Amino acid sequence: MYLRTKNKIRGWKRRIRHIEQWKQRNIVLDMNTLAAFRRDYAKLWIPLFYSLVRRTPPIWYNRLLLDAMIEVYNSWHETLTKTGEPFYLKIWLFEPEFINSQVVAAYRDELDFYDNAFESVAEIIPFPFPKLEQFNWLPHFDPNHYREEDSEGIAKKERYVWIGSML
Repeated sequence: MYLRTKNKIRGWKRRIRHIEQWKQRNIVLDMNTLAAFRRDYAKLWIPLFYSLVRRTPPIWYNRLLLDAMIEVYNSWHETLTKTGEPFYLKIWLFEPEFINSQVVAAYRDELDFYDNAFESVAEIIPFPFPKLEQFNWLPHFDPNHYREEDSEGIAKKERYVWIGSML
């Protein structure tokens, strides 16, 4: 089956409304889910970009998505702070597949659940998204994605995950 991914995207106003709808669905942290499973996440389930054939949104659209993710993060941070318990709350930004990004929260028994989800990066890599000084961003490798082997036969990782939390 042949699927085209280069078709012109129409209806940008509707695509922008999808961001607002995603934000409204996720702005309030579901404390019942968090109490039952001790962790929760809000993944960017935006139609057209997150489907069988993944498309990369334009940069200006990614910025709108990131703004919505920060609003969700801030709301969740406020809710989790009120519990008075230690918690894990991070934004995971995938590069170059930004549409896989998500806001992740965990607490109580699952506080350390996400600590080993990604491999740390030893070298210094510049942060690709401007104007996010209120967060501390650390680069990690996504262990599920590899580049083809280099000349020495070693598989090099190519996809980064930027894990950010408030300073």
